[in-house]
Amino acid sequence: MRTAAGTVNTNRNVIVTPGHSTTGRVAAVNSGGHFVVLTFPLGTMPALEKRLNVYRAGLKVGEVKVSGPQLDINIDADVTAGECRVGDEVREE
Repeated sequence: MRTAAGTVNTNRNVIVTPGHSTTGRVAAVNSGGHFVVLTFPLGTMPALEKRLNVYRAGLKVGEVKVSGPQLDINIDADVTAGECRVGDEVREE
């Protein structure tokens, strides 16, 4: 950015704030029961009834609804659309 005097101003204040979205992984899949077990980092467990999108290689492949029960860093979710595989990423949008 140039100032009125024509000199280049290199003082830029950049503020980076982390996103607060919930991100986890599919840890197990029960295709017959249409549910999955999700794993989340400590302190980032989504609320019951929360709807999350499922992504594989950056592409949305399904949707789940958190149903519980929760055990440590794991929680069950019902598959409401698409498909899920172990390792898929789940996050809210």
